Amino acid sequence: MFRRWAVLVLLCATMCGAGLAQGVALDSTPPSRAQVLQLMAAMGIRQRVEAGLETTQNKLKATARTEFQKKNPDADAATLKKLDEVFDSTPLFSFADITEALVPVYQKHLSAADVQAGIDFYSSDAGKRLLEKLPVITRESNETGGQLVQQKLKAYSDELERKLTAFQAGVEKATPPAADPSKAADDKQKTTDEKSK
Repeated sequence: MFRRWAVLVLLCATMCGAGLAQGVALDSTPPSRAQVLQLMAAMGIRQRVEAGLETTQNKLKATARTEFQKKNPDADAATLKKLDEVFDSTPLFSFADITEALVPVYQKHLSAADVQAGIDFYSSDAGKRLLEKLPVITRESNETGGQLVQQKLKAYSDELERKLTAFQAGVEKATPPAADPSKAADDKQKTTDEKSK
């Protein structure tokens, strides 16, 4: 009977050990480039970066157009159309242009299992809701949290000032007043006069 238990325990330990070893191996396996890109897409990173790049490009175009029109106030429609062609022939870089720099960072810090878990979560309804609501939550948290931090800092500053004032008063009470130099000289003179008598 004891032998059966020992074999069963050994078998369980071996299976658990193999499972843990396999889990550790999975955890240390870096994610593939495709996995990282899938995670970025699931998290909305690609969409946000591309939207940001488009906004930046439009602002640059508008600024350049304004500057051109200041220097050339008499520019006609044909000239402005050619200016637009210059803008269109000089596209800003894209998200794809920067992925080669971003992917290795994800691969360095995350395992394939981590990335897959992120893909699974951000592809789920809960993950999508979180991503959708996160900008609003962040903005409101900054507003509310900022006000609370201001209040807490003011209360802290007031309390610290009160305690420092009390501490200073205690130090001043404990320190004997400095002797008046002219009185000390008078006392010394009196002592010298008394000794000479």
